[in-house]
Amino acid sequence: MPTLVWEQDGAIYHATARSVAGIILYHLVVEQMGAEWTWNVWRPGESFRLSRYGVATTIQEAMRAAEDAAQ
Repeated sequence: MPTLVWEQDGAIYHATARSVAGIILYHLVVEQMGAEWTWNVWRPGESFRLSRYGVATTIQEAMRAAEDAAQ
């Protein structure tokens, strides 16, 4: 997967994984919820039931987990 660029929009961080041809492969989102960070990864057009998600103690861990889930 190419290098992802994480962008911040208020309290939410997001990134989009694209193929070499520019097709969106995954959307990634990280958000702080209390003392923890949640992460979500999904493919456009797929059921939300196929999304991957989790919780981490730091933003770095959450971003890394989201990136790993998108591979």
